[in-house]
Formats: sequence, structure tokens, C-alpha cells
Amino acid sequence: MIIFLDEERAYLYWATHHRSGYVLDCRRKPSKSHLTLHRANCPSIKHSENKKTHWTTGPHMKACSLDAGELRAWSVAQCDEEPADCPDCFAPPELHPEDHPLQLTKLGKEILSFVLEAAALHLDDDVGAYWLSVAMVAKCLDKSPAQLTAAVQRIVDDGLLTISDPPKPGEPLSTKCELVPTVAAMKTLPSYQDCDDKQIQRDLNLLLRKVN
Repeated sequence: MIIFLDEERAYLYWATHHRSGYVLDCRRKPSKSHLTLHRANCPSIKHSENKKTHWTTGPHMKACSLDAGELRAWSVAQCDEEPADCPDCFAPPELHPEDHPLQLTKLGKEILSFVLEAAALHLDDDVGAYWLSVAMVAKCLDKSPAQLTAAVQRIVDDGLLTISDPPKPGEPLSTKCELVPTVAAMKTLPSYQDCDDKQIQRDLNLLLRKVN
């Protein structure tokens, strides 16, 4: 288990790169009234509409672990109560085909979500040059580049990703192939839902300029 205090970038980095982990959202003095357990891929503990959310600053802190049981036990030890499960990320997903016209596969959703989180992290906190290769995504998802090829190509065809080095038919993606979200993909993030396409494209241009 790791506790983040006044470490916004480190916390967001951990949550982005440990998608199978868990995050306990609580106050610095844990209390029964503010104890919520989230999955690390829950949007509510990584993205905000105004980009000024205090994740680990002020009265806030985050306890993170790859083991949900460890965080529950810590919560009981601190305030004699188990945390409430986040109703959004722990509830079984309700699928409405009309709301998901692209019908991405589970792997496709994981890939796109990872790319968006990496882009948002760089744009929000200026953590350095954006560089997200197929090898990096494959390692995080415990897959090989070849296993990602078909899913990535589908996302590209759907207009949600661009790639720097399209593979030849029948060949896997290059490990150095860079994945970049499109305007349409960025608009699925809470902080960009109300932005116009030109503003989003300006932000993407800024993101890409950091590479050059």
C-alpha cells in the first residue's frame, strides 16, 4: 500500500499505470463520513471538469494498493469501518447500444482509456514530453504489440486514434509506433466535453509540439 500526500503527479501517474489497482479516497484524518474505495481506472478519481481538483492536497489524501483487501483492512484499523464501494466503478456496467455506437471491444476500451489518461495527465500537469508507444501500452495491459494490432487498427478506423507508423497488412504494430488521441476521443473526457473542436485541437497541437 502507498499513501500519497501533496503528490498530485505521483498519484495520477500511479493510478494511470496501475489500472488493475484500487484507490481509497479519504481525508488526512480518515473518518467514517469520507471513505470511498474506487478502482484505479475510475474516472472520478483521475479527471475533473475544472482541472483544479485537490487529489492529495489540502485535507485530501489517497491510499493506493493492488489489493482491495489491504485498503479495506487499513480503513478498519484507522476508523473501525470499511469504506463504501464507489457506485460507479464497482457496479455492473449497464450497456446501452445506442450510447455506444462504436461498440469497442473490452481490449479496445482499455487501450483508448489508457491513451486518454496519458494525454490528460500531460496536458493537465505538464509532466514532460508526451510519448506513448505501443510497447508501453502493451506492457501496461500485459499484452504483446501483436495482440494489440487489430484493436488499435479498429480504434484508428473509428477516428479515435492516430498512429505514427501504420503497419503493413498482416504485420503487427511496431513497438515504437506512437498512439495519439483525436479530437473525438478527447471529447469523451469530462474536462473536454463542453469544449469546442478548435480548442481541443489547440491542446492536442500543444501536446504534440512537446514531442518535436
